[in-house]
Amino acid sequence: MHLSILASGSQANALLLREGSTRILVDAGLGIRGLIFALQEIGERPQDISAVFLTHEHNDHTRGLASLLKRAPIPVYATAGTLAAISPGFMRMQKAFPMNGIAVDVGPFTVRALPVSHDAADPVAYQIHCGNDLVTIATDTGEVSPDLHRAFAESTIAVIESNHDEHLLRTGPYPEHLKLRIAGSTGHLSNRQTANVLRDCNTGKMKHVVLAHLSEENNHPDLARDSARTALDNLDIAVHLTAQKTVGPLLTV
Repeated sequence: MHLSILASGSQANALLLREGSTRILVDAGLGIRGLIFALQEIGERPQDISAVFLTHEHNDHTRGLASLLKRAPIPVYATAGTLAAISPGFMRMQKAFPMNGIAVDVGPFTVRALPVSHDAADPVAYQIHCGNDLVTIATDTGEVSPDLHRAFAESTIAVIESNHDEHLLRTGPYPEHLKLRIAGSTGHLSNRQTANVLRDCNTGKMKHVVLAHLSEENNHPDLARDSARTALDNLDIAVHLTAQKTVGPLLTV
């Protein structure tokens, strides 16, 4: 199984999973030109995508979706609330399918949605099984529920938000209402919150941690990485950083 981060941050989010001839795109927040370019960087094409799974309706997760669907009739999966929030008529699309709490099989992948706490209509994280491996993806949530916490502990790859350093956010240039939104229970995870999750990831299953959705204003890659590494307590788990305008990391398990 191959995992490629195409973009991650407040401007755009997209992730591709590949196994055999099956490709799953999680979020389509890049504009179509940026999405095509990012796919080309890893030797992929939009028309080869088997399915799109959306975490929520915010523009940095859906910006390229409409243009992508014009190029290829790709099935789109999301919660009913997310589909309705994108467009009142989106759920009537033949290729749009609401997640109803039951796992969805796409080729060798089995995808389950887990509710998260974010200021969107009906946002989710995803657990994606492929053979003996499990990828858990949660990039926009202000809290980590017990179910999501367990999912990360059982994962081979954890793609987890590490959005901000609490001190940098508190003393930074953002207006107070935005600081409160980001730090709130329906906002984004801090380095400290992410570290609290990673401390329980000592089951021997995890091989990679991908720190996602890092703020360019309220965080620093070294702070996020050091916080995660300390929490993992020198376990043999690789820690990877993401960026808004750079493809990567590219992982294989």
